[in-house]
This record gives sequence, C-alpha cells and structure tokens, in this order.
Amino acid sequence: MSQIISAAGVVLLRNNEVLLVHRPRYDDWSFPKGKVDGAELLPLTAVRECDEETGFLAVLEPNIGLDRYDIPEGEKEVHYWRAHVREDLGFAPDEEVDKVAWVPVDQVATHLTYPQDLEFLQRALELPPTSPLVILRHAKAVKRSDFTGKHDSDRPLSGRGRRQAKIIAEALEAYGIEQVISSPMQRCQETVKRFVKQLSTTPILIDAISESGYEQNPQHLDPAIELAMKDPAPTVLCSHRPVLDAILEAVATAGGISAAERTEGIWSTKLSPGSFFVAHRHIDPEGTVKIVAIEHHEVPGNQES
Repeated sequence: MSQIISAAGVVLLRNNEVLLVHRPRYDDWSFPKGKVDGAELLPLTAVRECDEETGFLAVLEPNIGLDRYDIPEGEKEVHYWRAHVREDLGFAPDEEVDKVAWVPVDQVATHLTYPQDLEFLQRALELPPTSPLVILRHAKAVKRSDFTGKHDSDRPLSGRGRRQAKIIAEALEAYGIEQVISSPMQRCQETVKRFVKQLSTTPILIDAISESGYEQNPQHLDPAIELAMKDPAPTVLCSHRPVLDAILEAVATAGGISAAERTEGIWSTKLSPGSFFVAHRHIDPEGTVKIVAIEHHEVPGNQES
C-alpha cells in the first residue's frame, strides 16, 4: 500500500498579488507549502511553512482544496488555504527557498511551474471575503466520576486537556480569531484561557451555550448564535458536547445551509474533546450571512492509555 505524505500550504494574497516561492532544488515556482511535522494539525502546518519559507505570518481563510501527486516516498497530499498577511517577519533565503515574489494575479500563469496550481489560485479568487466562526468543544476534562467538587460547573480540564488547550491556542491564532465566546463552566473557560491571555482580552460568557443553561432555557440558544453569526469579528465559541448539535443546527440555519445539506458529510461529524469546526462566513452589506466553507479538525489527546 502506498504511503500517504500529508502537507499543507497557502495561497497568500495581498491586494491584487499572490506570493510565490522559488525552490532551487527543483528550480520551480509554486505556493508556500511543506510536510506535516509529527501530529501537527494541518492548518498549523500551513501557517508554519509559510512563515519558514517566506517570513510572512499568514492568517487562514477558507480551505480551497487538496492536491495529490506521486513522489518517490508514496502519494503526497497537499491541503491549501486561502490566506492573508498578518505580519512580515522578514525573508531569509536558504537551501529550500532562495527567492520569493509577489506577482500580480493576472501574470501568475507565466510564473507558476505547475499548471494545477492555477486551479487553486482561481478558487481563492472566486471566494468572497469571509470571517471565521470557530465552534469548539472544550478540551478533555476530568471525568465526572473522578470529580470530587460540589458543582459540575467547576469540573476542570485534565492533564491531557491542558495540553490540548495549548494546541487550540495556536490553531485559533492561525485563523486570526479576535473574539472569544464561552460557556461560563470552568472546563470551557480553561480551554480558551491561554488564548484569551494571548489576546489580552476578556471572554464573553454566555449561559445559553452551557449545558445547564441550554437544558433550562433552550429557547435562548438560537438568538445567541444568530448574534454571533452576524458579528463580523473572527470569533471562537466554546461549548459542550450535549449542546453542540443544537449550536451547529443554529449556525447552519443562520448561514443559509439547508437541512438536507446537514444530513451528511462534515455537518454530521461529531466533535471529540478539544476539536473544532470552522465556519467561514460571508456577510453582505445588507447583513445577510452565508456560510461559504466549513472545515473540521481533530485535536490529539483523546486516546486512553
């Protein structure tokens, strides 16, 4: 059986230009990309490789597809995201990438070495402007049976959960998240605590997305989700397994996704602790919200030893 080598990259856009890299080993021009490092999440690979190869720190927008091709080690799968620049850290040429160039999009065809790369650029250009809403299940918590406190709302993260929270903070930064909405329960607040500290902000605590809040007043959930969907700020919303199906249904409804579309594929996927969906929303001038892409990422650390 052929080995699958996973990789990720970005189509990095700035004004009406796209960033290309030159690799002296192959004497080719392509998009920044590279192999996954260990158990690294693919979005983090895309951001890291762009940084290492070009010196530009990228913010991910929608995923724009997968490129497959054979290499001597097996089959390579490269996952691409449209992205924009967060910061220019400075290009440092090395043996892997010796030149970078911002090329006007109408001139890229004469620069790219591989014709299939044009398809990814075209997909990136066809998408409207978007803002991410991350739906996050809190990281792995101490088991209910092992918790000795009086109130379940005080049940904290486990050791694995705290490790997951570090990965979550990196992932949220990769999507340029600026606003944090959380259930007031301790395990949710601990899940986003590291990221909240990075942002130097305060989380918005909403009881309607907590287990007890939803159980007592389920009618409060949809208005809360609709408000979050219409807010253009890149946002993460951290909640609990028993509430996630209702949250995703409300997100889909507010984002123009039909019930038929939600019965299969990514919409039917269940989130394990610490894992998340990213709904990429386009909000038009009239305030109408449309989900143009959604992706799912599993955070490691849920295996029992």
